[in-house]
Amino acid sequence: MTVDVLREALRLTERGETAGLATLVSTRGSTPQKAGARLIASRDQRLAGTLGGGAVEAEAVHATTLAAESGHPALRDYALSSGVDDWGLACGGTMVVFVERLDRSASGWLAPALAAADGGAPVAIVTALDGAGAGSRIVVSETGVAGHFSDPAVTAAAAGLGRRALEEETSAYEALEGARLHAESFAPPPSLIVLGAGHVGKALAGLARGLGVSVTVIDDRPEYATRERFPEADRVIAAPIDEALRSLPIGPKAAIVVAMRSHDLDYEATASALRTRARYVGLMGARRKAVLVTERLVAEGLPIERVRALRAPIGLDIGARSPGEIAVSILAEWLMVRQGGTGSPMLLDAQLFEKAAGRGASP
Repeated sequence: MTVDVLREALRLTERGETAGLATLVSTRGSTPQKAGARLIASRDQRLAGTLGGGAVEAEAVHATTLAAESGHPALRDYALSSGVDDWGLACGGTMVVFVERLDRSASGWLAPALAAADGGAPVAIVTALDGAGAGSRIVVSETGVAGHFSDPAVTAAAAGLGRRALEEETSAYEALEGARLHAESFAPPPSLIVLGAGHVGKALAGLARGLGVSVTVIDDRPEYATRERFPEADRVIAAPIDEALRSLPIGPKAAIVVAMRSHDLDYEATASALRTRARYVGLMGARRKAVLVTERLVAEGLPIERVRALRAPIGLDIGARSPGEIAVSILAEWLMVRQGGTGSPMLLDAQLFEKAAGRGASP
């Protein structure tokens, strides 16, 4: 996990030790890790983190060691094996890696990034990747910008890129004003907000905790919304749904699951959830309920694109029936949306299977 690597980086800098940091800032095609992966290296040894292993990681460890020793940051492009093999499979993509030395000055951006990840105010860290200012950074928050680059135009462009990364809770790699920049947002863990303290809500809270997300359960019935019933939740709120949602900081990474006990309450909770910034909002129930709620949401004037984004009925079709199975289908769909998956099976297609089976059967 990249946050754990940054914690180790901060510990090293505070102890005055010399090491290098490699950050995967961009990928193209198929790669073993996504942008944001990191490793720390010294003396050609990986100390923490990973870029996916293999020859590319070995090369990156060496480049990171050189950056640590020289103090000169560098941007490296690593092309994985290219082309198509005799199985008809594409073999790789490209990884763009930024390497730099870790020293005490790194705490200027490591500390606010980790504070945000630990529950503080979100920030975006924008890094200049090339040119005379390579390795310099600014910290963008909702209240302003800390730091600057030597070129005011680059600073302005970087601040805009940082604000976009902050708003979308994502990362970006772009060339702006003649400089290549990498912006990365840091915020508290993704949050799951469960509206309804019934059986599915309880199953969701238990399973989601294992995914490392922050769990909040809301119900208007104090006898159901209790810490005793939901010991695995970070927050349990007994209050009207709309009031409770308005009291919470809800960003795009949040998921809101509506599992109330009546059609009217489902509608009211869904409408309130769609007025937040949460990208993933889902309603549990049958298709008939989804149709009725959709009609009512549109009639009440909610933006059509927001209503279209509603996951109703919620979850992936895995034949779920029990509360635990339904919770699995919901969390799987949310993970798919968050990480850009398709939800399709990953098994070999018929042609590739027949080719493999034919080779296996050959004497």
